[in-house]
Amino acid sequence: MYFKNVSSFEDLKSQYRVLAKKNHPDAGGDPETMKAINREYDTLFPIWQHRHNQTAETPDTETASGSRVRFYTQNGWAGDRYDPEMSTKEVAARVRAYVKETYPTYKFSVRYSHASMCSEVHVELKEAPRDIYLGFDDLDHDQVIEAWTKAIRNSWVKGGTLDDREMAELRKVYEEVSFMKVYTEEVDAMVKDIDREVKSYQYDDCDGMIDYFNVNFYWFGVKTDWKGVKIVPRTPRLKESGAGLQTAEPKTSGSGEPAAIGQDYEIRETQHTKTGEKIFVVKLVKKVDRDEYLKIAERMKGAGGYYSRFVHGFVFKEDPSEFLKEAA
Repeated sequence: MYFKNVSSFEDLKSQYRVLAKKNHPDAGGDPETMKAINREYDTLFPIWQHRHNQTAETPDTETASGSRVRFYTQNGWAGDRYDPEMSTKEVAARVRAYVKETYPTYKFSVRYSHASMCSEVHVELKEAPRDIYLGFDDLDHDQVIEAWTKAIRNSWVKGGTLDDREMAELRKVYEEVSFMKVYTEEVDAMVKDIDREVKSYQYDDCDGMIDYFNVNFYWFGVKTDWKGVKIVPRTPRLKESGAGLQTAEPKTSGSGEPAAIGQDYEIRETQHTKTGEKIFVVKLVKKVDRDEYLKIAERMKGAGGYYSRFVHGFVFKEDPSEFLKEAA
């Protein structure tokens, strides 16, 4: 017995905090002792909660696991959507709905699995509207050096001077080894966003250094098997409701088409579905190379715009027509 002479519901929680601070593995405690304390606390919690609620003006509805999280999050981590009562099945369902609505031109497999002592959430990319990785010739200098370092570390190239012969070997490795691949900017942002979404439901108080694992589900990131992702071109449909952006009355040139600004841009007036505010989406009309695109993106940012992968254009809160005329 770890809890001694408990006098009230608050005393039970107070004793738990003292015991946890002393015996938590992060503080040098024994993992098995901490697990035993948790089990005893979970047994005593509903008993003392019931006694408390018999006289309390406002009944306490918290769960034992929920109250433990209040302490653990000081040492571990919990996402802002974490709910101790939410099952892994429900988490997977919410993530599935999120990726379907947010990335309509991509297709994912979202599922959950259970083992004897744990559960996992799995998200795998199945279809994409375009290539998800940069070609070797699209890598910038830093990305080439990073790829070169990985190849040397894994003995796929000899190393030494990165001359034409070694560059040819590096190209071959890059094209054949999935570990070497670099996401396109759009896919990199998407993968990081999905990772944040999943982790927002996660509670993690693990310490792998001492084999202490306390987590509501395990998550190993979005799986993107480069040979298994099928390229299926799709056109996004902007819905009347939901997250992201939707088309409102377009800013037109009088013919019902988006207003053209010179030979370079077109602009459409839209509405943000979350805030309802009027915004303007600017798209490039002409094709440009990577360097020119980066320059354009920098100018858009300087003028108060930002790129949205949902509408594949630059978003402004104010009408940027005059700025675009000067830039065109």
